[in-house]
Amino acid sequence: MNLNKEIFNFSHENVPEKVVALCNRLSGPLPGLVAQIKAAPPYRPTSFDMSELESARKAAVLWLMYPTYEGEIEGVLIERAEYEGVHSKQVGMPGGEKELVDTDYIDTALRECREELGITVHRENVLGALTPLYIPPSNFYVRPYVAWLPTCPVWSPDEREVSKVLGCKMSYISSTDNWNSYDVKGMMVPGFLLESRLVWGATAMMISELVECWKLPDTFAT
Repeated sequence: MNLNKEIFNFSHENVPEKVVALCNRLSGPLPGLVAQIKAAPPYRPTSFDMSELESARKAAVLWLMYPTYEGEIEGVLIERAEYEGVHSKQVGMPGGEKELVDTDYIDTALRECREELGITVHRENVLGALTPLYIPPSNFYVRPYVAWLPTCPVWSPDEREVSKVLGCKMSYISSTDNWNSYDVKGMMVPGFLLESRLVWGATAMMISELVECWKLPDTFAT
């Protein structure tokens, strides 16, 4: 089910066919929880009370894609800097909590990307949105957006927030051979390795839905 009611004005001009196809799929019904849960830790609840979602902190993240110099399509993840919080040193998409200066959640995702990576992404670069996801440990209700830039960015990360910028090829995350189970604090969780760093939890769940949309046949959103 597609929970997204927002309007996107993404231009398809000079954009790879796979990216245009993804844009079309994001405008239709989404795989949602069925796809997300494939990468969920075994202890994670699959449903939540509405009161939990209403009281949750609101946030947005961005899966930003671009062509590599080798001609592949890549997205960007970041290893967060060490700080006093549950997501310290974890790998995730650029993003953060919605602030009063943000007109909507798209603004939040674009602002956070600019602050964390020094990259300006415009609203017309946004293809669409994935299914929102509740993250119990930090009490965040996150809206994930997907965007495309026509050229490979030059990163200028904020060292206070980002310890490492990680390129993540769509071909890599689309291969089931690269997904496995890993021990996190004594519990086996689904995920994949990226430059020896484990991608798991909420980020893996969002990427799981992204990959399912990416791999679906073009007739999905007709």
